[in-house]
Amino acid sequence: MKLIKKYLFVAVFLLALFLRLYKLGEFPVGFLWDEAALGYNAYSILKTGRDEYGKALPLIFKSFGDHKPGFYIYLTVPSVAVFGLNEFAVRFPSAIFGSLSVLFIYLLLKERNLRVALFASAALAVSPWHFSFSRGAWELNVMTFEILGGLYFLTKYLTLKKVFHLYLSALFWVITLFTYQSAKALVPALLFGFVFFFRRELKGISLKPKFVFAALFLASFLFFNFLTATGGRSGRIKVMSVFSYPRSQEETQAILEQDEGDRVSWKLFHNSLVFFSRGVLGRYLNHFSGNFLFFSGDWSNPRNGVVYHGVLYLPDLIFVIAGLGILFSRKRAPSENLMLYWLLLAPLPSAVTRDIISSVRSFTMVIPFVFLIATGMDGILNLLSKKRFKIAGAVTFLLIYTVFFVRFLDLYFIHDPEINAQDRLYGYKEMVEYINPRVHTKNKVVVTSKYGQPYIFYLFYTKYDPSLYQKQASLKESEVGDVGEVERIDNIEFRKVYWPDDRGKENSLFVDDEFGLPMHDLLGEEEKHVILKEIKYPNQKVAFRIVETK
Repeated sequence: MKLIKKYLFVAVFLLALFLRLYKLGEFPVGFLWDEAALGYNAYSILKTGRDEYGKALPLIFKSFGDHKPGFYIYLTVPSVAVFGLNEFAVRFPSAIFGSLSVLFIYLLLKERNLRVALFASAALAVSPWHFSFSRGAWELNVMTFEILGGLYFLTKYLTLKKVFHLYLSALFWVITLFTYQSAKALVPALLFGFVFFFRRELKGISLKPKFVFAALFLASFLFFNFLTATGGRSGRIKVMSVFSYPRSQEETQAILEQDEGDRVSWKLFHNSLVFFSRGVLGRYLNHFSGNFLFFSGDWSNPRNGVVYHGVLYLPDLIFVIAGLGILFSRKRAPSENLMLYWLLLAPLPSAVTRDIISSVRSFTMVIPFVFLIATGMDGILNLLSKKRFKIAGAVTFLLIYTVFFVRFLDLYFIHDPEINAQDRLYGYKEMVEYINPRVHTKNKVVVTSKYGQPYIFYLFYTKYDPSLYQKQASLKESEVGDVGEVERIDNIEFRKVYWPDDRGKENSLFVDDEFGLPMHDLLGEEEKHVILKEIKYPNQKVAFRIVETK
């Protein structure tokens, strides 16, 4: 029976790998500026050993002013070397490590319950949340794999007492810090939970390996925080923090007037602690809402989800409830307590940011959720007395999830591109490929900055020589500490088109949307300018309009 389950897992892993690699360069449609930045910086490292700003082999990369850990970029270097600078190459590391997460959750759980491990790996393989983020260049997806690896080798060390496993675990935990920003809050908290829940098992471990592990992680943690705190690298964090947005003066004044200036009422019911607590708690609980989990997903940012779908499947609700019921009906193992703790911990990085909800910052919730789903499935099958009933139950689970998974694939590959292409910055590739042969024949080229960071798409899709760009790279920093912008490359300006002024510039090329270059201003003056091309979204709405002046 164990052999059959192992073969089933191999089939699950191959399915996960296929799902994450199939048409990876084409779906999701469009290409985000963070993906383009990761790819171009990997290309720059490959060609020159320096990032786009000319810094040699940095650990922290300056990306639009949002300084980010660089491990994903270094993972992308060999991918770009093999596949070239394209969407597939940039997304390939995330797809591979997303697939490996399916392997590691199986390894992590199989020693305690092989059937739960198999169910959890299958649930993760087809998880809408994990599937979607494994198909984009998301550093957090790699971080999730690293957390699973760190936990697996740490539990392996407690079982076998081989110091190699301990040091390998430490390596995984350390690398998380250089993969994604939220690791510096999430990972120490997870390790604290591990120490607490496995405290009895840890008592039997000698002091030296525990000290070495702690010293390695602490030194890396302090080093990473030093890097992000210097040179203004924490500015983006301050901008994103919910605590940077206190109650407005207008609202404060209105509350005081409604209370007729009663300062006691203000201090008791309306003070800053109450205001921020409500904001953080509301954001936190949003991640456990049915709307987020089963129906709409990340409603504040459509590019981070799939249209008409939550981050979980609707049948997951039954198994999550069953899993919770099972866990709270008996004495739990340390690993089970850790999963419950992880579930409660995971939304915190999102809850303290300005976004009302985020499927990105709360992404690691997917691991404890699939654990609960698997536990629920296993518990329901255990209620069935005969083997043939258990097999029938498992087949029923398979059929139910097949229907919901096929529906999800229909939404992902067919409907989502029609509806969310604009949010995923669809059209940059077609626009750059069209204007690139014409750029150097024009006095001036103006490309709209409306969609954000157009320069990185020009660098990416033209495979602009990094050594040439490094000499002119100049980021205009944001006055409020948020991301900045690049205003020029060669004769290209990146700004919004103002047609009343720009129409008089001869032998120039202008790229904007249908509002920046309105048709009613263009028609009737064909002797002065010509509409060369319109780049359209899959739903046929105009993404870019390209106009040439004579």
